[in-house]
Amino acid sequence: MREEVLRIENVIRIIDGITYLDNVHFYIFQGEILGLIPLDNHGKEELIELILQNVPIDFGRVYFNGELVNYYEHSSMARNPVYVIEKDSKLVGDLKVADNISVLSTSYRSFIVRERSLLRQVNSLLQSLGLEMDVNRYASELSFFETAVVELIRAVQGGAQLIVLDDLANLMTQEELATFQRLLKHYAQAGIAFLYVAGNHQELFAVCERLILFEKGRALRVVRKKDFSPDLLNPYRLPYTPPTQPASSSQGDSQGVFRCEGLKTNSLAGLSFTVQGGECLTILDPAKGGIQDLADVITGNLKPLRGKFSVEGKTVPLPSKQSLLLQGIAYIPEDPVPKSLFFDYSYMENLTFLLDRKLGRSLVRRQILQFIQDEFRELAEDAVDAPDLWGLEMNALYSLVYFRILLFKPKVVFIMQPFAHADMQLSACIVGLINLLKQNGLAVVLLSASLADARAVTDRLLTLNGKEFIESLSKDTIADIF
Repeated sequence: MREEVLRIENVIRIIDGITYLDNVHFYIFQGEILGLIPLDNHGKEELIELILQNVPIDFGRVYFNGELVNYYEHSSMARNPVYVIEKDSKLVGDLKVADNISVLSTSYRSFIVRERSLLRQVNSLLQSLGLEMDVNRYASELSFFETAVVELIRAVQGGAQLIVLDDLANLMTQEELATFQRLLKHYAQAGIAFLYVAGNHQELFAVCERLILFEKGRALRVVRKKDFSPDLLNPYRLPYTPPTQPASSSQGDSQGVFRCEGLKTNSLAGLSFTVQGGECLTILDPAKGGIQDLADVITGNLKPLRGKFSVEGKTVPLPSKQSLLLQGIAYIPEDPVPKSLFFDYSYMENLTFLLDRKLGRSLVRRQILQFIQDEFRELAEDAVDAPDLWGLEMNALYSLVYFRILLFKPKVVFIMQPFAHADMQLSACIVGLINLLKQNGLAVVLLSASLADARAVTDRLLTLNGKEFIESLSKDTIADIF
């Protein structure tokens, strides 16, 4: 009979009057990969914190290896044998791979660290897992995938009995994700338990025995493998506009609405591509160096070594100290809400923030502002009247970022990692917003390290390998492969 590693029993956790965990009840077996799909992000961080450490709770009990470690009358604050792998690395950047794996590891403890012996042991371990990695590289030089692998090995070697994986897929390629999941299965067979948190149910179907649907701090439903179905999440999805065929462009020839020719930077060897109005092109760059350089050129933070942009056939100068917004090229950063919005300003002040630049005047007439407010009321509903942004939900805030672009109506918009910080419901909202831009004739370019949710809106895929372009795929080919 399988033994339980963790049992969370009817836990309620209230912080500053807000209920983050609401009668949460579930368990994880030794050697099990349990999936958790957060339909929203409410309570997710608090749940992970509770699993990691015995923090105060208002009701319920927590058991680890059958032992009561936390309950509403006493919380020791002691840490459990749990390791969390997330976006932010816990590796020491100035240490080599072998040294990071050996830190806190029961397998390598010694008063005198013998480097040759350590390297031999770590290389042997990697070979046994079917991995190739230079253990002499410094952790700061690793890709996200390599970092996650080293953290996984380090966690196991350090004695972790439960490993929490927090939304990693958007930062890995499909091939890297498949390799990582193979490692999870390997360690699960060795008795390690996993809580695999992800918004994409297909990702979890591949490795999990059970899934928990988690919303508003509650475990809504536990689903067993025999009941896994593509339609599982349909009752919980927010409605959004489905992808459509690219709209016809005013520049429908090979020039495209936007054209990049021979762009060279330290991370790009000579990138060239075109994109049409109403089309979504995804530039997939697992290493992220190329898409980051492209973003820095667009925002004026990097002067390229060579190359040029053109909008509707007209060459656009590439300044080094200002963005290209007035040239019809817009940019939405990763995690845009804290970077793009002013929370003490009203919704309308945020929405029309760029309007003075578009109209070429410092003051915008009240009649124009009233017209805009009436036009966007259908999209934003009551949020359009908000005196500030503090009370708005995340979906409304993300929508405001995209509505601002829609109002300015550039020819092309570049979006950095649009789904990287989104839960399932927010991802559906972003899909709808990108489709809204496409339907209004904007060319959309997604800069991404992973396809994941971007598949829902991508019409064409451009893949980078290191500094160079390697292939371009159509929407139908993407569907067949992924």
